[in-house]
Amino acid sequence: MTEKELLKLGYFPKELPPPFESKTFSDKINVIKTQWNSVSSPFQRPERLKYADSKWVVFSIPKVQLSRRIINIPNPLHQSKLTSTIADRWTEIDNIFKKSTISSSSPIKDSKNNRALISKHNFSEFKRRRSNESFANLYEVKTDVSRFYGTIYTHSIPWLVHTKPVAKANRNDMTMLGNALDKDLRNLNSGQTVGIPIGPDTSLVIAEIITCLMDEQIQTKLKNVKSYRFIDDYYLYCDSYADAEKAFKFIQSLLTEYQLDINEEKTKISKAPFAFDSKWSIDLGSFTFRKRANSQLTDIERFVSLSLIHSNENPKDSVLLFSIQVLKYLQLFDENWDTYESLILKIGITEPRTLPVVTEILASNISRISKRKVKSIIEKLIEIHLPKGHNYEVSWALWMCVEFNIKLKNKMAERIFASNDYVSMLIAMDLKSRGLINSTVSTDGLLTELTEESLMNENWLFTYESIKKGWLTPTDNPIDENKYFEILLANGIYFYREDAKVKTFTVKKPTEQISETTKKPETEEATTIISGGGGGGSSY
Repeated sequence: MTEKELLKLGYFPKELPPPFESKTFSDKINVIKTQWNSVSSPFQRPERLKYADSKWVVFSIPKVQLSRRIINIPNPLHQSKLTSTIADRWTEIDNIFKKSTISSSSPIKDSKNNRALISKHNFSEFKRRRSNESFANLYEVKTDVSRFYGTIYTHSIPWLVHTKPVAKANRNDMTMLGNALDKDLRNLNSGQTVGIPIGPDTSLVIAEIITCLMDEQIQTKLKNVKSYRFIDDYYLYCDSYADAEKAFKFIQSLLTEYQLDINEEKTKISKAPFAFDSKWSIDLGSFTFRKRANSQLTDIERFVSLSLIHSNENPKDSVLLFSIQVLKYLQLFDENWDTYESLILKIGITEPRTLPVVTEILASNISRISKRKVKSIIEKLIEIHLPKGHNYEVSWALWMCVEFNIKLKNKMAERIFASNDYVSMLIAMDLKSRGLINSTVSTDGLLTELTEESLMNENWLFTYESIKKGWLTPTDNPIDENKYFEILLANGIYFYREDAKVKTFTVKKPTEQISETTKKPETEEATTIISGGGGGGSSY
């Protein structure tokens, strides 16, 4: 795995709207590093301290029910240093992954180039492996780590890689992999020792280094237990309740030793028979859509109704995420579009995690969408989620304005510019440059946000891009005072691509048949979601 690959496809969290990318940064990283080393080598201590660490951009995404997950966009200076360490030591890291026989989530290169790295198996494959190998066991232990990425203690990395005594005796030796990773991670987060960024692919690497080395201890201690892990989800299979309790207590003590906590709400010991699929996934996965237009319309309505019922009954599961994937690939009759559009928009506002797919569906059917309906949903999303600080919902609503050329109301625009939601504010600046926000809406108050300090804190992305694009012009340009971002600007680096679009797709048009039924389309995405799994930057 190379540094360029990690930076190009694994820097920005996948949950962000399409314009956020790091291709130019990746393409020119060698030039940037050379220039930065030349500029920074003469720095005296005060100047070095100025660039010693940074804060990441904070971005809130929906999880389940009312819970949220915070994902992060690290500063490019320190993210590139972490990426370089991982790329340079990849052989050593990969050998750590090989120590685990129970992991299904060790990183491998993504052959589809959607990300730099993905888990070697998806959750469906993980589930199938458990089912195939644990058939003779009577008890199942299920547990996971509470707030895994957010609670990782960075000092635990050298403890695990080198053992505690060796790590503590050599804590300043940066030739040691664990120490180097520990330092790079702390520099990403203002020197903090707790938490790693959620979103970049480098964090999947860090998480697997930690868990694979703990897996090694599980394999040694629980030899008679069938153990399986996907990221931080553990499944253990035993022959007696007493063995199940012992196995759980060992996992709990192991996690505690490395400053991690069991998620008690998700911990359960079950006696066979235990199901590998939920009722909702079976019901929705076996649903059929008939091949005549009138029948299909009825089936669409029933499918969405069934999805909503199951979603209400299973609020902690990704029911509607699965449902929208099924609807995405439905061979739709033209006369059913109006109802279909209304229902997918209903799903979008009910379950905001579906908004990227809803946007893809609409963009792929651009000639027949109702802008009135789309505008109504956009305004509703902003109205509901902006006061709550829900960055994900607001940013995707604003990106829908870009995708479908929809003008935003003045009052809404003013509220966004006053929100301190820097990702959404950047998209709003783009809207204003396109005339989709009136020129009368003032952004002069944002000039005070653009300071030298802001390039190293959670405002770095907004500061750099709004100045680079010419959307804001401060009297004193902070980039002139920051040598690293000055290098980025001189090399034409951008992290916001104005001509970006969501990926579109085509689905074969249906032909009415005598036969009334057709099986739902099989998709990799649907298979993954129905199993409740994920991977990459979002299953933390």
